[in-house]
Amino acid sequence: MPSPASSGWRLTHDMRATRFSARRRNGFLHLRSRFLILLMAGSCLLASAGQIVAAPASTLSPASAGSAPSSAPAKAPTPPPAATSAPQQSSHDNKPSAPSAKKLTRQDRIGLLADQLAHAKTPEEAHTLEDMLETLRSAGLSPTTQLLLRRAQKDVSAEKPDNAVEDMGDAIALQPDQAILWRSRAQMRLVAGDLAGAVQDLGAALQRDPKDAQSWNLLTTVEEHRNDGQAALKAWQKMLDLNPMADKNHKRLDALRIKAFGQPT
Repeated sequence: MPSPASSGWRLTHDMRATRFSARRRNGFLHLRSRFLILLMAGSCLLASAGQIVAAPASTLSPASAGSAPSSAPAKAPTPPPAATSAPQQSSHDNKPSAPSAKKLTRQDRIGLLADQLAHAKTPEEAHTLEDMLETLRSAGLSPTTQLLLRRAQKDVSAEKPDNAVEDMGDAIALQPDQAILWRSRAQMRLVAGDLAGAVQDLGAALQRDPKDAQSWNLLTTVEEHRNDGQAALKAWQKMLDLNPMADKNHKRLDALRIKAFGQPT
């Protein structure tokens, strides 16, 4: 059995050894803990650095994946141009613009009415258009010419056709461009029996106003008096082209054909 003295020495030795061992173990654990903390911190720093390095590569497009990232900053996309509104019209744009073509002349209106007459659907409509045309054709006459025309008509009523022809000659000398004056003198010459002169005047009238259905009608009558059936038929056909309602049932047309070519067998 060990002695108390030896036992005390061993106890003291064991205690020292235990304290040293504990101190060593505690120190090792302390160092180990600090090392682990530093190791974890370093791992975090490495991971952060890896994310920073890998971030530019993640922004690359699929087409450029695998290529080295460019050092130049990416160019920002150009925004689309702002939609521009349509230019506002100025106040004067809303005003009706002046017509480029000149205003319709009297001859233009006569032509338009003549075209309407050629497509008239009833004799009443045709008669109305004829009156309008006659008014327009007379509108170009000067006061002096109108006075001579009225005096010639009075001469015809007084059975003085020769005086009427002279009056119309004076009127034509004043305004030779007016077709209605040539047609009026042709009528006076027909009454006076001057058929050749009437044909000449009608030729001058139709040269200036070829769409005057009344001139073609008068020419038909003059040619009948001259016993030229074919010329009368042609003149009447021309008149029907301008005013179909003048012979809606073609009675006169048939009669003129008989005069021109005889009775059909």
